[in-house]
Amino acid sequence: MQQLSLFAADATVGEPAHLEGVLAAHGQSTLAGGVAQVSVVVADTWRADALAELFAAAGLEPTRSPAGADGRSTVATARSPELVDVVRRWRRGAVSAVPAGWTPSEGALRAWVLTAGRVTEGGAVDLRLDAAVEHHAPRREALAEALARAGVRTTYVGVRGGGPALRVGTARARRRLAEAIGQAPPGAPPGAWPGA
Repeated sequence: MQQLSLFAADATVGEPAHLEGVLAAHGQSTLAGGVAQVSVVVADTWRADALAELFAAAGLEPTRSPAGADGRSTVATARSPELVDVVRRWRRGAVSAVPAGWTPSEGALRAWVLTAGRVTEGGAVDLRLDAAVEHHAPRREALAEALARAGVRTTYVGVRGGGPALRVGTARARRRLAEAIGQAPPGAPPGAWPGA
């Protein structure tokens, strides 16, 4: 079994393809005229800060809206030709779709956790999904299969259980995820980051 460094993801977040983790969660994308953009609404300042840093490290100049009264803000990349292939892979026509056979990289896993990862009271990690497409079982099944290919086994949690989310519940899967995503970003509160 391959031994992963706890700092592996921290050192590899500088690729546009790692933004696939944002799209796996609830990120949005646009594609027009040979350029593409990825944007996402997040509820926490530390998440917005870390995502803006990730976008910048990938060479995709970030923009960020001021936090609203609810604390939510939008973080977006600049429109860039560098994102065209990423966005095309995540589309079927105008609809967001998980690419066939996709296996999330460590950087994509980190981006997903930054976007929508939550540590439960029991220590499990919920990787939240886009509630707007929660009823589309093929998407969540494709994402669960993708995580399994990355060595992170999950179970689906519906709305009644606090989802929609894919829950990383076993100690082994949580350890694999923590190794892949690296250290908590600055500002993450205690207990908010897997493995911290």
